[in-house]
Amino acid sequence: MKGFPIPFLIAFASSVSCHSSAFVPQPLALNNVRISEGRKRVYKFVAANTKDDVNDNILSSLNLPSPEAVKENILEGNVGERGEVYVVAQFSLLFCIAIGVGDYLITTILGHVLILAGLILVYKSAADLKDNLSPWPVATDPKAGRGSLINKGIYSYIRHPMYSGLLMGMSGLSILTESTARLLLTFALYLVLDAKSDFEEASLVETYGSDYDEYKANVQNKFFPLDVKSIFKRS
Repeated sequence: MKGFPIPFLIAFASSVSCHSSAFVPQPLALNNVRISEGRKRVYKFVAANTKDDVNDNILSSLNLPSPEAVKENILEGNVGERGEVYVVAQFSLLFCIAIGVGDYLITTILGHVLILAGLILVYKSAADLKDNLSPWPVATDPKAGRGSLINKGIYSYIRHPMYSGLLMGMSGLSILTESTARLLLTFALYLVLDAKSDFEEASLVETYGSDYDEYKANVQNKFFPLDVKSIFKRS
């Protein structure tokens, strides 16, 4: 050791001592990690069970039907005899309404259908009126050989089907063009036609008397059938 630098030996010994002491606490650190992980598992287990208990208490307080009973009700009955068509239609419409699917498609189809239905209704009304057709809301004079009380065809369901066709067509055009202004004007048209039809019916009562009163009592729908099923029953 003669001639070997003493300071170097001291520095080497200090370094070994530091490195040795650095490795000593590792088992203790690993044990602390394992204990911490174990506590976390316990906490998670307790929290999950507590959450489940709370959820069960909440569900029981709501007095909801049990899932088992609902499942049995769904499986009950014969397929095709439980009104599946109505259920499918119901939930399909709810789905479309909720997510707003097919806005453009529905608007286009509904608009065209209403316009076409309105045109057909106006044509059918004019065809059934024949020589009674006139733009004036007064009864055609029967003495002139052209006037008669029309109570057959489309007029056996609606008293003013031509006005109905106009309203349907204009409503369809408003929907097709997505025009709020047109829709408001269509409502104004409805008010005008409603007043015009009242004036016309007063003239018809004056011309045809009790015959028109009887017709009005039998055909209570002015513009649109209140009971759609009655149309199919009478067909």
